[in-house]
Amino acid sequence: MEVGDHSVEVRLPGGGHVEGSPFLLKAYSAEKVIVTDIRAGVVNKSVSFGINASQAGAGNLEIIVAVNGKNVPNFVQSEGNARFKVNFKPTEAATHSLSVRFNGHPVPGSPFSCHIAAAAASPSMGLPRAMAMGECLKQAAVKMDNTFELEGFDGVEPQIFVTSPSGDNEHCQLSQHDGGSYSASFRPTTVGRHLISVTANDQHINGSPFSCNVFDVSRVSISGLEQQYGPANLGVPVTFSVDAAGAGEGTLELVVSTDSSTVKAEVVACARGLYDVTFVPQSTEPHYVNITFNEVAVDGSPFRVDIQQHTQHIQIGSLAAIDFPADDQIVEIFSPDQKSVPYSINRQTAEFRTHMTGNYTLRFIDRETRQHIGSRTLCVFDPTLVKITEVSEAFCHRPASIGVSLNEAGQGDLSALVRCGATEVPHTIRGPSKTGVYEIVYQPTRVAPHKISILFNEVPISLKPLEINVLPASAGKEISVSGLGLYQSRVGKTTSFAIDTVKRPAREFDVVVSGPGGQALPVRCYQTKNGHLQAEFTINKPGQCVIEVLHQSKPLPGSPFTCESFDSSKVSTQGVTKEPLALHSPNSFTVRTDNAGTAELEAFAISPSNQSIPVLISEQSDGVYNVEFVPSQPGNYKLTLMYGGETIPSSPLNFTASSSGVRNDARAAGHGLEVCHRNKEASFVVYCPIAPNVQIERLDEYGERIEPKIKALGNNEWRISYTILSVGKYEIRASCPNRGSLPGSPWHISCVESNKVTPVGGWGTLVDHDGRLILPARIIFDVENAGPGKLVCSIDGIEIPVDKLVDGKMCLNITGENLAAGEHDLDLTWSGLTITQCPRSAFVTGQQAADKVQLMGRGLAAAQAGEAAHFTIDASNAPAGRPEVILTSQDNTSLPVSLAQPRPSENIWLASYTPLKSTTGTLNLSVKWNGRLVKGCPLTVAVGSSMDASKVIVSGEGLRHGIVGKDIKSWIDTRRAGPGELTAHCAGVRKVAYCELYDHGDATFTLNIKPQESGRHILTIKYGGQNVPGSPFALKVAGAPDASKVRVYGPGIEHGVLATFQSRFICDTRGAGAGQLTVRVRGPKGAFRVEMQRESQKDRTILCKYDPTEPGDYRVEVKWAGEFVPGSPFPVMIFDTEEELRRYLQGI
Repeated sequence: MEVGDHSVEVRLPGGGHVEGSPFLLKAYSAEKVIVTDIRAGVVNKSVSFGINASQAGAGNLEIIVAVNGKNVPNFVQSEGNARFKVNFKPTEAATHSLSVRFNGHPVPGSPFSCHIAAAAASPSMGLPRAMAMGECLKQAAVKMDNTFELEGFDGVEPQIFVTSPSGDNEHCQLSQHDGGSYSASFRPTTVGRHLISVTANDQHINGSPFSCNVFDVSRVSISGLEQQYGPANLGVPVTFSVDAAGAGEGTLELVVSTDSSTVKAEVVACARGLYDVTFVPQSTEPHYVNITFNEVAVDGSPFRVDIQQHTQHIQIGSLAAIDFPADDQIVEIFSPDQKSVPYSINRQTAEFRTHMTGNYTLRFIDRETRQHIGSRTLCVFDPTLVKITEVSEAFCHRPASIGVSLNEAGQGDLSALVRCGATEVPHTIRGPSKTGVYEIVYQPTRVAPHKISILFNEVPISLKPLEINVLPASAGKEISVSGLGLYQSRVGKTTSFAIDTVKRPAREFDVVVSGPGGQALPVRCYQTKNGHLQAEFTINKPGQCVIEVLHQSKPLPGSPFTCESFDSSKVSTQGVTKEPLALHSPNSFTVRTDNAGTAELEAFAISPSNQSIPVLISEQSDGVYNVEFVPSQPGNYKLTLMYGGETIPSSPLNFTASSSGVRNDARAAGHGLEVCHRNKEASFVVYCPIAPNVQIERLDEYGERIEPKIKALGNNEWRISYTILSVGKYEIRASCPNRGSLPGSPWHISCVESNKVTPVGGWGTLVDHDGRLILPARIIFDVENAGPGKLVCSIDGIEIPVDKLVDGKMCLNITGENLAAGEHDLDLTWSGLTITQCPRSAFVTGQQAADKVQLMGRGLAAAQAGEAAHFTIDASNAPAGRPEVILTSQDNTSLPVSLAQPRPSENIWLASYTPLKSTTGTLNLSVKWNGRLVKGCPLTVAVGSSMDASKVIVSGEGLRHGIVGKDIKSWIDTRRAGPGELTAHCAGVRKVAYCELYDHGDATFTLNIKPQESGRHILTIKYGGQNVPGSPFALKVAGAPDASKVRVYGPGIEHGVLATFQSRFICDTRGAGAGQLTVRVRGPKGAFRVEMQRESQKDRTILCKYDPTEPGDYRVEVKWAGEFVPGSPFPVMIFDTEEELRRYLQGI
């Protein structure tokens, strides 16, 4: 079990629920608690050490500091992330014991030892005026000369020792001045607490040893102030991080100011030495951030932050939302015609409806003083008013353009997306011209239709992209090939392209199409009305195809063409919420296309007012996309997803947004929060107004930390990317400054290496010449070096179970049943990542292929027991594959068959098997080719047997004991022993027992023995003159039972009084022969339980007891070997009083 929270679900038989289930189980490990920085100390000086319990799970720490049997008070200070600093002040000069326990268990190394030395001698005993002075006795900078003064030593030279945190001595330079004073200088090289010991005549002066905190201001790093994406926006919070974790202890001072005033800044401690600082610019003048550590300026301080006027674009008719910068501010909103706009307040957000294009002005005012603080501009635009003014003809390898007018649409940015199939075509946007017209210029490189999506402020101006047919540069003059089918194909649908033959005869042209895996596809060509040659073909699986177009056996320009086939039905969505969405909060989910082939992914969202809204598609990894949109008004939203121009199965998606929806401004999404591949970059997106804090740490004893890269994407989005170099389990923690941890944090991910999932023995023997997996197949996978993960296999989208073996390997058994003959899609993944080396398809052989396999050889019809038999499997005329031979006996026991291929280049195998010596009768032989029975199978093989006495099986109670006068039976099985004679002989001490063998006709026998006397007998059973296993047998024969020899006596079979009744009685069976004693007691209300036990293991005397509970008539029956013993049944009358018993006895 791993450290962390586990869920334990308990159910009753039949699926009944147990109250409280599932239960939360917190697993911990004291072995993962680490104690550090234990150093020697001095009496009356504070001593500290560290404890790291970040990997130990939930629990309680118990810390005891003791010396000479007494506890010393200690104080624990939390440093964040389950790390602690423990302080105590020793009062005795002796070794102190440090006991650390976690949830009652000692941590590794506990108890620890800490040596405490005596304090410095009192001034009256040494040099009373000796003293050390200087700031560096308390605090010093690393790699700098730090000097302190020494006075009052009266001619005695002081001794200086500077000890680093690791216990090493730092060099200290001592200089003497006129007047008898000294100065000492040292240059520390490491950060941490140093001890400075000053002694004279081997005695510490007053205050020695001094504790000096050594810091390194160069290790204070600042991030988030680079402004690589331009100036910060007015009124928008600016957040940056200060990392002083490695700089040592000290005071961090920070001031944000402008030339005219200081700006309020909020500091949040994220972890020990790690801080997030946020300030809100209130003017457009430059802001300066001054940072010092222990009064020493940090490198680069002061940092300059440029501010610009913030402009926000919003679509007309939408509900605009403005966050209040502070609680003490109000906002005034004016429309483009300078009229006041009413607004409502919802969760510290001002909301108002936009009704006209132009600039809305927002003025922020101090609530108390009514002083103007700042302003923002909101640009309202209408994408439906963007007009396409001109579309030029498009020729391959020549620039083409589209004219677009924004004059009536409002302010904003024009962008476009030009595609040919799944390939994006570079383009530029020029303008505007004097008339306000922009030009979208692109240069096609393919003679195929191009789709152009025009966007205004990221909103498409039309749901249907503009489609432009690209013509050859020399159309009608030279032979050319054109059509989207040269580059993109839909699985299962006819794909076509055209050849402009320039009136050349069709017989001069050849078209060859090779599907995924190199398989040749049939192509149909015919002449169209316009004289072009039309080529059509169909692809049945996603992948890459190669199209060769030849004229007189020579390739035409561009040939061979690469065509990407896709299947939109295999596109899936993940993480689509069904809960109401919060207004103005990003909503995202994941789209997976990794099994669907290569094509373009498109998304269109329609708002409740029937307007298009921006949809952002970002690729997280190969075939994994993040789709996001922001609802701005309450109501129903419809989002359509298309792949390669086709709607995917789950589309359209419907969402509902409301003001009461759960707002999730800060969150994270992406494939990088689920799994990552070793040595490959993984990423996810964080949605947060300011730069997030992200920590990635390995979940084991090493605790390795991974440094993430944070890149601003705009619109409050941040891409977090990381690369892990070793497989294992990791934890990702992410938080948004001033808002706490992101929902779902921490995430536990697995770093895996899918190419380390390999079949034992490799793929070579499992695939055919085309690289297809041959079915049926049983594959053992070695996953030891692949990292923590799950192996998933599917054929044609149907998942195949995978078994985990005892040794940690994985077993995949694909029978191929219920699969039609031919090729099938195979998908093999490890933790969702494709195993790169595995085949992409599986092949099931048809029965016609198996009928082409020929069997030859004597071993197909006959064999001799104990001797090797052979036959040949000739598959020279059959398609690629491998044989499977199944040989079973009549009782369905499998016999091994070895297969050898003398010449690997030929499909001929030699099969060999050896029937067991005990084998008789016939064997069933089946030969399969790729899972299909070869013609003529199954075959019957006649086996000539040989005798083997060791194969005879003898069983039964008659082999151990018996009774004189009764048959003693045992059972003998000779079916596996071959032909032979069975004999049996049994002799007692003086007489020979009578033996009878009964033959059942199937090589099995029943042996009946009738002994003439009691005592030890020797039973000898032979087969073919040889003793069978276990023969001779020792047989104990007891005498015949004689119930008349059994004696019964004791108070339990006599009349009595209930209160004083003794129910025990004794049965003496000595001399009664073999038999079983049965005792039954019946009372007024039925039978009674009787307890019986032997008084001694050596004799045959048995003590019996029963427990009567009421007076009445009782009957005690005693039988030996089923017969009543003398006196049985015994009548027993039990009375309430002695008087009743006396009257009964007198009346008998």
